Amino acid sequence: MKIREIILDFTSLLDVTMIILFFFVLYSSIDVENASEKAKAAEASYTELQEENEREQQEWREKASQEWERILTADSNAAANQEALSAYNEGSGLAFNLHEVERGDVWSLSVLSGKKKLDEISSDDQYKLKERLKECVQKAGYESDDVLIATFTYDGSSYGTAKAVPIIENAVINLQREYKGLYFTSINISK
Repeated sequence: MKIREIILDFTSLLDVTMIILFFFVLYSSIDVENASEKAKAAEASYTELQEENEREQQEWREKASQEWERILTADSNAAANQEALSAYNEGSGLAFNLHEVERGDVWSLSVLSGKKKLDEISSDDQYKLKERLKECVQKAGYESDDVLIATFTYDGSSYGTAKAVPIIENAVINLQREYKGLYFTSINISK
């Protein structure tokens, strides 16, 4: 009997194995790069979130501190506020009464402290109105850190007083910059 020689050719098997190996190596390196990029993005996102959280906590601490200061200030001002309300209820607060002297732009503003007349300001003095009001507040004995309540009364149905109202209100608002505790209300008696 004749022995046949068997020749095994592994070339194609080796080629397929190499292709498969090459495929895994190639895609595993791509996965490593993707995973690395994802990890860096996640780290950046985490750092950003952590910084934002720290900023929010700092803002919260500042707001809490401001609110605490406001509460403490309100407690310390409670006595002054109550005293001003009592004076207003007794009629000894400030009163600004606007009258129209004649038809047109001529008006007069009476400044009263309780029943005592402090000053009479005419429309001729409208450009010095804030200074004149400040003098009246000082005559009434108020200082810049005192709490005071004032009323501004006018008849809005007449032309002259209606035109003068914004001028006087602006003067009082400007006066509030110096007198932080000055509160006033406008009362239109024509309604």
